[in-house]
Amino acid sequence: MPEQKLPHLLVSGFTWEAPYQSPNNGGGRRPSIPRARVAHGTKLLRQLRRLVRELPDIVSLREDHDLPAHAGIAVALEIKPKGALDFQGIEWKKDRIEVLSVIEHPDSEIVVLHVPDGHIGALERRIQAYLEKNAKSGKPQNLALVNAIENIRRAAFDDFWTDEDPPPEDLDESWFQVWLRADGKRGDVVRHAFEELGERLGLEVQRGFVTFPGRVVVAVRATRQAIQQAVELLDMVAEIRGVADTAKFFLSELRPYEQNDWVGSLVERSVYARSSRRNRITLLDTGVNNGHPLLAAGLAEDDMHAYDPTWGAADHDGHGSEMAGLLLYGNLTSPLAGNEPVNLTHRLESVKILPPDGENPPRIYGAITAESAYRVEATAPQARRVFAMMTTAEGGINGEPSEWSATIDQLAYGLPTLEIGVDDQDDRGEATPRLYVLAAGNVAWPDWASYPAINALAPAENPSQAWNALAVGATTNLTEIDAAEYPGQRAIARRGALAPASRTAMLWKKEWPHKPDVVAEGGNGSLDAAANVTVGPESLRMLTTSNNIARTLLAETGDTSAATAEVARLCAQLSHKYPDFWPETIRALVVHGARYTPAMRSSLRVQPTTQDKYTLLRTYGFGLIQPDVSAFSEAYRSTVVLQETITPYREVNGSARLGQMLLHELPWPGEELQDLAETEVSLRVTLSYFIEPNPSRRGWQSKFRYGSFGLRFALKGATETDQEFVERVNALERDDDDERAHGDPDLQGWTFGPKLRTKGSVHLDVWTGTAAELASKGQIAVFPVGGWWKDWKEAGQWDTEVRYSLVLSLEVAEQLDADFYTPIKTQIDAATVAQQIEVDDGAEEE
Repeated sequence: MPEQKLPHLLVSGFTWEAPYQSPNNGGGRRPSIPRARVAHGTKLLRQLRRLVRELPDIVSLREDHDLPAHAGIAVALEIKPKGALDFQGIEWKKDRIEVLSVIEHPDSEIVVLHVPDGHIGALERRIQAYLEKNAKSGKPQNLALVNAIENIRRAAFDDFWTDEDPPPEDLDESWFQVWLRADGKRGDVVRHAFEELGERLGLEVQRGFVTFPGRVVVAVRATRQAIQQAVELLDMVAEIRGVADTAKFFLSELRPYEQNDWVGSLVERSVYARSSRRNRITLLDTGVNNGHPLLAAGLAEDDMHAYDPTWGAADHDGHGSEMAGLLLYGNLTSPLAGNEPVNLTHRLESVKILPPDGENPPRIYGAITAESAYRVEATAPQARRVFAMMTTAEGGINGEPSEWSATIDQLAYGLPTLEIGVDDQDDRGEATPRLYVLAAGNVAWPDWASYPAINALAPAENPSQAWNALAVGATTNLTEIDAAEYPGQRAIARRGALAPASRTAMLWKKEWPHKPDVVAEGGNGSLDAAANVTVGPESLRMLTTSNNIARTLLAETGDTSAATAEVARLCAQLSHKYPDFWPETIRALVVHGARYTPAMRSSLRVQPTTQDKYTLLRTYGFGLIQPDVSAFSEAYRSTVVLQETITPYREVNGSARLGQMLLHELPWPGEELQDLAETEVSLRVTLSYFIEPNPSRRGWQSKFRYGSFGLRFALKGATETDQEFVERVNALERDDDDERAHGDPDLQGWTFGPKLRTKGSVHLDVWTGTAAELASKGQIAVFPVGGWWKDWKEAGQWDTEVRYSLVLSLEVAEQLDADFYTPIKTQIDAATVAQQIEVDDGAEEE
């Protein structure tokens, strides 16, 4: 099915309050597929022998191109189910068989092996033993290995392509990143050999290379067809990726006057949001130099402020101007290199929160942050804003709230602080929730040499522990280094892994939220031959606007500041696309769209433990942001959004009780799911709400809890009736510390489960199972748990109504011809028409 970007579906009219029953107040083995021994083993032998019969043709082609005739070959094994095999177990040293790459698919994995000339028999012997011999247990020899192999074939281009972006077309000449087997040789030797042999196949190998353990990486210009031939005829290729534009060209190879031409072209192609446009990002930083040609039309003089007017609003440091460029354009490398119009959906505001001649005393960080919000809101009260702040306070924290983080939580919640016992607190005005995007903080540059151990020991910094904010860490896809210009240097982090600068929450107390919430591109660093951190190549950094425009228009940047700017920009783009979505919903969409990269998942065991998942969440949050997934649905991946209100608590005979439980009847595509039967599908659920904070450090229990309330979700079991589901959820002992499974009969299908997903005020989990099962799971309940509003009678908040956003995505493998979107939309449209008829009938009766 061709890709089609579709708007997410806003759902209303499918929600009601379920009958309420007052709750009590008390209290790995690898997956495998059964195989028919003889049939399965015989099939694999037949496939293997077909491959062997092709070897003479390969030898002949090599001889025609004057290549080593008896080099090894690449063999692809399709592994099913996913996770069935420990891949290091098939690197048989005696036979010098090497795993080249592993590619994950929804229900399988492709592992590519390098098999030296004359050693294909290593596979044949193991399959033959599976057919003919038993182990001491009485089971076939090599059972786990052979049962895990679905198919065997010669490896092709697609099996080597490990980039997340699709490869170019067959005849399009492009730059490729080719990862070569080092095979125990020096990088320069490997590169030279590949260049010499590649010339015979029409490959243009760029000078320079970078080495990693067991690999040498070079850049090659060729067609995909030529690369495919190299894969087949040479035994050197281990992996192929695309070559992305980097900041290096614009910083190192362009003189300042040449930068002016590139920047001028981009200015001409930029369609700036009008000054009246409501959609804005407010940058709290060092000020901005809006005289920069790329910033002038996106940041008006009237929208530049300073906490202290005597400071002036201009940038005194450079950091703010660099962040402004990223907030408007993202990494400038792509827009500068392109020739298409660039539509900017938002404008900028700037509040200078750091004085030119010193730092703010930590005790007033919260006050400065609050005043900054009030300042811009007074100037442009109708604007829809995303607040971006990269400033953090140095020093380790354990996740407990601070004055600064709690102030941000209060600002996000949207009402003035509730002062217990003070008159006139019943009406605090109309809530104005705000969305804050914060940096997790950076590891000091000299400490990058101790990556990645240092990152686990470097706790995310204040105020990133704010529950209601999006805290952002950094990952990187920037790994290229010109070895000729930077001899002996290597990138610190591999592609898709944690950036060297990024802090984590591994040392935080377990009861506090998982932070960061998401990660985004933050650039990389480099080490020299002595493993010292170096002033790295520009190719490892991001490109942005310079503060010192008299000297240069462009600058490099990175780390969690740059990542935070990328996430704030995504929030503004989502706010533009969905102007009726709440800040809680925008946050939910960002988190909901994030995904873990293969590098992030590589640390997980085949059957990840709770600790494995905990480490993943405390390092990467919910993963790398995916703008298209956050912004759009597709036929096979359909997202519905609910924006609802709920009253968490109620008064009964002078005491507080838990209040409403809302039940959502999901507009499920029942027939389509039933047609898919045993096909694996997933349901991703994200629940987002803003709590009112109580940061006093008094044990964090009962009335001294930090959060004013909490919400949880429960999904109907596939075998439950509607009544059984309601009774199960209502019968729960629902306290904020309750991490039980809520009696979920389908507990094993969840990725994180209740012990991990219930921290903070945004909860995400993914249920995976068969389409037939999911067809019967069309109800989800949202219900309250304890908070200080409930236990603190004097607060008078028992009947307070709060908002929440619920985002759900139904997804099946992209390659399947499945359309969930149309039947879901049809049901929503029908319900909307029915609601309108009821409204019209009511009006006529009046």
